Amino acid sequence: QALCTSRCIRMMRPTEPSPSVLSRSSRSGVLDSRRWHMLSIYMILGILNQTLWLSFAATPAATASRFDVDERFVAYLAVLCNAVYVPGSWLCTWLLRSHGLAKVMHVACWLQLFGSFLRWLADLLLRPISGPLGFLGLFCGQGVAAVASPLIMNTPAVFADAWFGKREREGVLAAGALSPIFGQGLGSALAGFIVGPDAQGTETLLAGQALLSLILALWTINQFMDAPGAVPSDGNSSTLREALQLLCRPHFFLILVIFNCGMALAASTLTLFGDIASNCGYTSTDAGFASGLFMIGGVSGSLGTGYVLGATRAYQTILRCSIFTAVLGGCLFLVMLRPANLLGLLITVTFFGAFMMSSLPALLSNAVEETFPTPPEISTTLLFNSAILLQVFFTPLAQFILNQDEGCSSWGSKYSSFNMYIGCFGCLLPALLYCGKNNRMLAENQESTFSS
Repeated sequence: QALCTSRCIRMMRPTEPSPSVLSRSSRSGVLDSRRWHMLSIYMILGILNQTLWLSFAATPAATASRFDVDERFVAYLAVLCNAVYVPGSWLCTWLLRSHGLAKVMHVACWLQLFGSFLRWLADLLLRPISGPLGFLGLFCGQGVAAVASPLIMNTPAVFADAWFGKREREGVLAAGALSPIFGQGLGSALAGFIVGPDAQGTETLLAGQALLSLILALWTINQFMDAPGAVPSDGNSSTLREALQLLCRPHFFLILVIFNCGMALAASTLTLFGDIASNCGYTSTDAGFASGLFMIGGVSGSLGTGYVLGATRAYQTILRCSIFTAVLGGCLFLVMLRPANLLGLLITVTFFGAFMMSSLPALLSNAVEETFPTPPEISTTLLFNSAILLQVFFTPLAQFILNQDEGCSSWGSKYSSFNMYIGCFGCLLPALLYCGKNNRMLAENQESTFSS
């Protein structure tokens, strides 16, 4: 215990930048003209990967009928992505440290390409022979493509730090982190639009995703490269030891709590929004429109926060403001969630999405700042791994509480009270207590002083 306490005290002190650290921060200032091309590839790769994840979430009954399986097996297609996220994260860290970011993206493309073609061929060749056999092939293809997810979702901070300068870095981090989340909404919407109630259109959806994966793989493998001067990290360092050291840091632990609770609330809200809207008398079309506005607001809020972070670098202030407005937006959403109030609901859900998603780049940036000079992939991996695992248990719990309400789950219901408790005590209170140091900014300022 004394050793852990002593280690935690040492890690809370400002860190003297080592030569390797200074080298990494120097690279972030190299503005290569190809950086926007790299960002385009990175974002499209993240969007497409998540559309594969939620291809069947919007049409579970039609998919179950097409493959002659129970509907609960279709739900396992989404759960499978959560199950392989942790081993995929270890693969991401090993590739990143041994070979660099470009190799990580190339491997992600190969996994995505193989998985998407396996899904398509399973439906095209195996399903006519046997529905369950075709579903087994679909399940395997879904699992292979899912391994690519952490290779993309865990690396936005690494990509932004390698290719972009101090003023652009935070906005790029926001765009890179948001693109997979945008892909989740896009994948669910496309599946609902292309696939009919009788599962007609499934073959078109799978073939289109396989073709897009092929085009993107050719584009990425031929064009995506490491930033000039970038070198792999020390492959001999212990990732597990570094992760455990971060968990000993109280301020990073506060960020971890905020991130987990916020992601759990966002994921459960989007997953259950159809049921929430139905209980208040709204149609599935209304629910889909509201979910789309939530994502549009989220994109705007996240990118706006990223820009302000890069311009001001007021990390703690922006974090507290984003968390406060997210909780306030959640309160307004629950207040407006009542029957025959569609316009008010659509307006508030847009602002709720903007405020909630604006906290994503603020949390990631503060995590990188607080844990510097630990490589950013370690902190982001811890954040996303824990959030993905928590969602496996949190969403069913939220579903159970939602089912306890009779009628609309508006302000004062059991479901709304549960969400408010999580938002206040899991997000807002830790944000008020957070006072971590901006170690990366201190190191960059010190480097600028040495250079001048």
